[in-house]
Amino acid sequence: MAAGIAIVEALRATGGSTDTEALIAAMEGMHFQTPKGEMWFRPEDHQAMQSMYHFRIALHDGVDWAVPELVQEITPDMMDIPIRNQ
Repeated sequence: MAAGIAIVEALRATGGSTDTEALIAAMEGMHFQTPKGEMWFRPEDHQAMQSMYHFRIALHDGVDWAVPELVQEITPDMMDIPIRNQ
């Protein structure tokens, strides 16, 4: 889903051009919304960046299924994802 949204946003940014270099330029640093929240491509290495969610599964009385409970949102600035393409 996120890849499809990214392609549509890049095509919008290029005015519909499918030229490879134009799409690369449009996507470098591009921010866009996904069903899980904002995502962007880090311009240095084109790594897709997005928050991660730490949750636990809990059982509740009167509920027939396990319920996910959010523990913490882990934002990209909290992750030390190295840039390997220099």
